[in-house]
Amino acid sequence: MLRTVLSRRSGAAVSLALSLAACQAADLAKPIATFADATTAVSSALHDLDTAATETYAQRLAERARSDLSLAVTMDKDDCRFKSARCRIVLISTASPAEPPQPYPPDPVLGDMLVVMDEVHAYAQNLAAVVADDSATQAQASAAAAVASAQTLANTVAALDKKGTITVPDFATPVGPAVSWLVGAYANEVKLRALRSATAKADPVIQRAALLFGDAAFLGTDIQRTDLSAAARKKIDDFSHDRGNDAKLADAVAAARAYDDLLTAKPVDTFKKMGEAHAALTKALNDPDLSLSSAIAAIESFAQQAQQLSAVAKALAALNAKPPEASP
Repeated sequence: MLRTVLSRRSGAAVSLALSLAACQAADLAKPIATFADATTAVSSALHDLDTAATETYAQRLAERARSDLSLAVTMDKDDCRFKSARCRIVLISTASPAEPPQPYPPDPVLGDMLVVMDEVHAYAQNLAAVVADDSATQAQASAAAAVASAQTLANTVAALDKKGTITVPDFATPVGPAVSWLVGAYANEVKLRALRSATAKADPVIQRAALLFGDAAFLGTDIQRTDLSAAARKKIDDFSHDRGNDAKLADAVAAARAYDDLLTAKPVDTFKKMGEAHAALTKALNDPDLSLSSAIAAIESFAQQAQQLSAVAKALAALNAKPPEASP
């Protein structure tokens, strides 16, 4: 009799725990999907920024190759041979021998950062898949994929920041088979524990990646900064000399807005917020006394910043797509 009562109580406790897990798993769906969507927006924005910056840089190099007679247009000494690994034109300054050769066309301006952000994006997508999966088996597979992508990111970050490697432990099945008779509830328990495990293992890597973006300072945007600043000043001057021209006023406003958007986007802040969002999510998942509210607020702040960066990148891409104005 006592054994039966204890068995019923144990079963009730398991059912209650799994019911709570189901509620928590449902609560996590939106913030984690929002985090993943924000990484998608940022990854896309970086590719747009890189395309715009690299194309502008290529134009600058081409202009210099045509006009600067002190610039030798040649190739690296080991390039373009029968068994060479590469064959590229390089621009070498004969006037300033210390200036490094410039490949033409240039390498992607944000090349390393693109790789890092794409790997963060892959991790976030796997994290979102944990919540969306229909079964415990799928959730475990997605969690294992998230941890594996975090290790890939860790290897990339270590190669770039040279601060030592990070080993991300392999994912282990977080829940034993004892409660597998409650399939749906068990899946939610697996999801919850899988998310706790994956985020805890990945957070040190995400924080190092976020710092790496800050250190990079997005020098690629300096090219756009120079061009947009010059364009804004020119359009404003054009209107100041022709006050009655509505079209020139509209051009001045548009040019000023394009530059203002770039200045206020603050790309580095986006990645700082990404790190804060992931840290808050990890903390909320792994501390049962904390609510998700602070994590949700941090994730939404990151998502808002990501959308702003995405809008600026798209505007710059559209600006680059326009044909250059004819010379008067």
